[in-house]
Amino acid sequence: MPAGRLAQPESKTEKLGTQTIEGVSAEGTRQTTTLPAGLTGGNGPAVTVSETWFSPELKVTMLSKENDPRLGERTTKLVNVNRSEPSATLFAPAADYKVVEERPGAMIQPGQRK
Repeated sequence: MPAGRLAQPESKTEKLGTQTIEGVSAEGTRQTTTLPAGLTGGNGPAVTVSETWFSPELKVTMLSKENDPRLGERTTKLVNVNRSEPSATLFAPAADYKVVEERPGAMIQPGQRK
């Protein structure tokens, strides 16, 4: 390697297949990145691993695991997935909701009600 030039990180990606998480099918991918010595400030190379489980059906990441010797481990998981139909009351207008028709050009004075 030419003097003064740092080595570049090397990455590889592998498919992990399919698994069910919280009742949802998800496809897994693992990315492993090796950071050469000197790039991270440590004595030797550092290896980071990122694993992602994505649901094509819901279009959301169900599980994410990251392991980086510089930052530690982190896991994020979607839990309590409820795929039932939401209650219609969530979409109903409030009890005191009113439709007010406005006339073009009509102005309401402050404190005046229609």
